[in-house]
Amino acid sequence: MTRPDRLRSFATMNTTPSVLTRLGRDYAFVLPGFFISLFAFVLLVPLFTLALGTAVIWIGVWLLPIVLLVATGFAELSRSRVRLWGGRLDQPAYRRGGAGINGSLRYLTDPRRWLDLLFETLIAFPVRTLTFVVSVTWTAGALGGTTYVLWGHYLPRGEQEAPLAAGMLEALTGGAIPDAVATSYAVESVFNLLIGVLFLLTLPAVMRGLALLDATTTSAALGAGPASGYPMPSGARVA
Repeated sequence: MTRPDRLRSFATMNTTPSVLTRLGRDYAFVLPGFFISLFAFVLLVPLFTLALGTAVIWIGVWLLPIVLLVATGFAELSRSRVRLWGGRLDQPAYRRGGAGINGSLRYLTDPRRWLDLLFETLIAFPVRTLTFVVSVTWTAGALGGTTYVLWGHYLPRGEQEAPLAAGMLEALTGGAIPDAVATSYAVESVFNLLIGVLFLLTLPAVMRGLALLDATTTSAALGAGPASGYPMPSGARVA
């Protein structure tokens, strides 16, 4: 499957009449990705650094294949998550290792495994941090805005602090509305409700966009392609 075909498959997949079903699937794909990538990052980076630092005394040379195998395991998890989400991602071929320590060194000659390490340490973590932060922020904006009337009056207010709603209302009306009205809790609640409704209405589209960003990035880096060095044979498996 070519990359344009793969991207189209993401955009048109699993059309379901339930917006909530799609939204739940996107949440289940986006939110755990950050914690998985965080764990992969804090595990792989120290291991790789240790392997490089001890390569001069050959310990790192034997440790590097283990690092690559761990990275491949995280890459397989990333592929499985894309497929569970509903995306199509072709399985790449991996070069198999041999028996014994010397045979394991063959993993070092496989560019696909090095790409797995690169993706899981330098690509996946920043992308999934971005998608996690945006998803949490958008969700908080939707829930916080629509429920502001219930909890907003508990917020501490300084005497000199002017609500954002009051400032915007005065700017739009040229100060025609009395300050007592512009700074009232009712106006502030309506303003936050409108913002919350806007976030809520756009939440499904935003979550779908974030999920697509993660899925297409994963597919581009971890799908079958030139990086594997050879085509995926029928029934091939990861070593």
